[in-house]
Amino acid sequence: MRHDEERPRTSGFLADGTVPGHWTQVLGAMRANPFTHLALDEVRTEAAHHLIVAPSPEVARACFGKLLDACGDSVEIVTVEELVPGRVPAGTWVFLPHRQDGWTDLESASAKLRAGLLQENSSRETGDKLVLMEYGINLWMWAEPPSSGGDPVCHAGELISWESAWALGASGSDEDATAGAAPESGIKMDADNNSTAMPLPLTASARPPIYFGLPPILRQRRWDS
Repeated sequence: MRHDEERPRTSGFLADGTVPGHWTQVLGAMRANPFTHLALDEVRTEAAHHLIVAPSPEVARACFGKLLDACGDSVEIVTVEELVPGRVPAGTWVFLPHRQDGWTDLESASAKLRAGLLQENSSRETGDKLVLMEYGINLWMWAEPPSSGGDPVCHAGELISWESAWALGASGSDEDATAGAAPESGIKMDADNNSTAMPLPLTASARPPIYFGLPPILRQRRWDS
């Protein structure tokens, strides 16, 4: 298990990096499981508004390309400095940079903003509360997948658990096609019949659409099971 002090530290977006191929397999497995997967249609139905806190449009596009294309005007992108917790509409799904992403300055800023949003939530009625989630930016370049131990990081002895992770899928036939194909696309065989990881079939800077923090629909689905 990787500890907090062992994770790579960066001061910006690793836009030129290639996401390791093992995340293709993880994404495929999550999309095949109804407890770790939401289709775009479900996301549109469940949240009237989405707020992405990102340092730049480039980062937002890399981490939320499908969501931005599908939800249009219901998605707002703001920086950490621009977000005012008291002005966020009721029921908004707020996506924050992961607090152990590796992007040092952004980690600290996200943690402070999350604390402010939690305080704001404590003063709201149940139906008006915000749904807080986190997303990885540089995290995917170095984190350990669940198949190799369970959790991406161990921060000050507290695990950041995959129990709260979920994946965004596509809509209709696109989702059916990608869910089955994704695990296979991350593997190739060399001359000695050994498997090696291939990059995700995305642009170099694109991140897997895996997010941390269960929205109400997935939490209820798990309770009902």
